[in-house]
Amino acid sequence: MGLFNWFSKDKGFSKGIDLSILHTDIHSHLIPGIDDGSPDMETSLALLKELESLGYKKVITTPHVKTELFQNDVTRLDDLCASLQRAAKFEGIKLDIEVGAEHLLDEGVTDRIEKGLFKTFGQNYLLVEIPFVAPPFGLDSYIFELQLAGYKLILAHPERYLYWVNDFNQFVRLKDSGVLFQLNIMSLSSYFGKDVLHLAKKLIDNNMIELLGTDTHAMRHIEATQKACSSPLLKKLIESGRIINKEF
Repeated sequence: MGLFNWFSKDKGFSKGIDLSILHTDIHSHLIPGIDDGSPDMETSLALLKELESLGYKKVITTPHVKTELFQNDVTRLDDLCASLQRAAKFEGIKLDIEVGAEHLLDEGVTDRIEKGLFKTFGQNYLLVEIPFVAPPFGLDSYIFELQLAGYKLILAHPERYLYWVNDFNQFVRLKDSGVLFQLNIMSLSSYFGKDVLHLAKKLIDNNMIELLGTDTHAMRHIEATQKACSSPLLKKLIESGRIINKEF
């Protein structure tokens, strides 16, 4: 019996996962107007209300930091988050809201290390991403430098780096170097296509996922996350005991 056929008969799980079991969403783009996420405060508040309705108790929102595209000043993020916190409280939203950042590993990494220009969360955890088209030249060096500087690395949405589908050992190497992997829940709804879903399944089957995030930019991502709450792969992850969102 296939996994999806088995799941359809699991009537006790027919309504899907209540995401309160995760407590914290560690990946979203809710600071208004600074990246490709929420464009304004009204949208941010609407998205926060939806995340709260999914069961989350805490959100660590993570605006993009990219040398060329989104040159966000990480020293401003706490003040911007404070504005979001005040607006959310006024709207009766009870979520605990913090801010980190999603840093692209690009040519600006070394300069940022020297200047300390990273926005971490928890105990010096750093959410990082790599390009979707091709891995960056010098990736191993970037990771080594960051770890040497004391950062605990979390790789965002590894299931979306399809250039490694036929070179799965690249994921194994990153995992062996101590990098944590954060999967986007909506990837389990086929939102990004079947290839991403299949790679997500392979990462899950190999016990490589430690963290889950919504990566919410817009309402369509909330809808995809809601759909994914009925995925047997999400159920498998939750029951694995490997997911550590509650630690944040």
